[in-house]
Amino acid sequence: MGIFRNLGNARARLAETQAEQATAELERLKASQPTSRANVGSETRHRGASRMLRSMLSWIPGLGSPRQDNPTSERETLISRSRDAYRNHMLGRAAISRAATNVVGMGLTVRPNVDGAALGLNDEQTEALNDQLSRGFRLWAENPAECDAEATLDFYMLQRLAFVSALVSGDVFGFTPMDRRPGGLFDLKLQLVEAERVGNPLADLNTANEIDGVRVDSLGKPTHVRVCDGYPSDYLTRQTWEWVQVFGAETGRRRILHLMNEKDRPGLTRGVPYLAPILEALQKLERFSQAELTAAVISAMFTVAIKHDKSEDEPGLGGATLWDEQSNDPNKSSRPVVQSDRDHEPEGDNLTLGEGAVWDLEEGAEPVPISPNRPNAQFDPFFVAVVKEIGAALDQPAEVLLMHFSTSYTAARAAFNQLWKFVKQRRHHLTTQWCQPTYDLVVDEMVARGMIHMPGYRDPAKRRAYTRALWIGEPLGSLNELVDARAATERIANGTSNETLETMALHGEDWHDVAQDRAREIKWKRENGVPLYVGGKVQETPEKVSEESL
Repeated sequence: MGIFRNLGNARARLAETQAEQATAELERLKASQPTSRANVGSETRHRGASRMLRSMLSWIPGLGSPRQDNPTSERETLISRSRDAYRNHMLGRAAISRAATNVVGMGLTVRPNVDGAALGLNDEQTEALNDQLSRGFRLWAENPAECDAEATLDFYMLQRLAFVSALVSGDVFGFTPMDRRPGGLFDLKLQLVEAERVGNPLADLNTANEIDGVRVDSLGKPTHVRVCDGYPSDYLTRQTWEWVQVFGAETGRRRILHLMNEKDRPGLTRGVPYLAPILEALQKLERFSQAELTAAVISAMFTVAIKHDKSEDEPGLGGATLWDEQSNDPNKSSRPVVQSDRDHEPEGDNLTLGEGAVWDLEEGAEPVPISPNRPNAQFDPFFVAVVKEIGAALDQPAEVLLMHFSTSYTAARAAFNQLWKFVKQRRHHLTTQWCQPTYDLVVDEMVARGMIHMPGYRDPAKRRAYTRALWIGEPLGSLNELVDARAATERIANGTSNETLETMALHGEDWHDVAQDRAREIKWKRENGVPLYVGGKVQETPEKVSEESL
């Protein structure tokens, strides 16, 4: 305790010394620049660095390393709150789901792009090799029993699950065990491991090169990951922790993939949840929304209160009449209790709101006038204004978060263009950390098992030439399909794109498959006399259509 007390006293003396120096500097500036008002009230050249301005007086954040600014306790709290927001908060769910739908969608599709020039292959050989790689990868990626350790999701569904997990938890790990199953073609499997399963046991603390379950070398490269065989929060089972190599010791094979939400500082080893910057505003906005909804429901339950005189013995207005239980004679005068058909008889003074309820009051009681003021007319403008700030922090337009495009075509188009920048950046992130390393492992196994012949594959330079690929995702959608179709045609015509890229960008299909299907359709139409569409017009005599016109 004495060490901490001395440390606190030293910090207090340092703060006092800094305050005295700041005051002296402020007096010096005022004396040296009596006619200038640029620095009045500020002792620093940059007003944002001032420790004397009233607006900046309490803003004194600490300056720490990536490990200090992302402590384990805070990161775990952010994870738990982000998961709760994803489960229960409508806007939090929308932010994560919208990002996953736009970035991943049905999954990023691979298009092998072998560097034939570096390998000494001609165009025909390169194209044939690309076809072989594409077919081989589909055998693995489209079968959950081949690619998923749990045998439930195909590779494209695993992409979305990994992306959502990285956004909600800050990062997610993908282990690549080898497990041959009966009737299978590949040994490689993907096993997703959530963020909290990688860390330190309760008795261990972080060190200089072991941070939150990740061991790094002198350059900061991850070498080992400490994984729990269960979940640390599950106290009903015995937990064991094990260090696992990220790269194979002999071959350098990637044994663990690490998909982070976003690495915003050099040296950062673990990611922060996507919703972390907006959790406070999100919680307040959710409470505000629920409070307004509750108030609107209460206002809708308008209850009528009726006061009777002692001499009144006529039935009340509407509803069923319940006579006094003390008298069995319905002809005897007694005061009725009036209710709606949907309500039960009140018990004593228990008066509750109901849908169209009608209550009698005791003699001498006065009804209170009710003036419903819900729904609140100012709710929607205020809610949308806060969502705009949240969208700016998440790099997603408010129109996309709310799925509400009520402005002009130009504004909607601008929102889509801005979202497209976010989508491209996140797709590149997903491709680099998840999709391409997985594709490399699949090609490695195809070569090792003799499923494909690639001379010189052991050479790292040639291996990169063989495994080069493009990853293409779904388009964001079209506000005007005719304009976008013409734009695609113009891109192909001027050489900035090709039919393969445009076809995959449109619906994720391979151009060769589409072209072959189209050829079969044309052949069938010719044989059966079905009109063909040529140049946007119906050709009535398909047998006379020339090959050039198609």
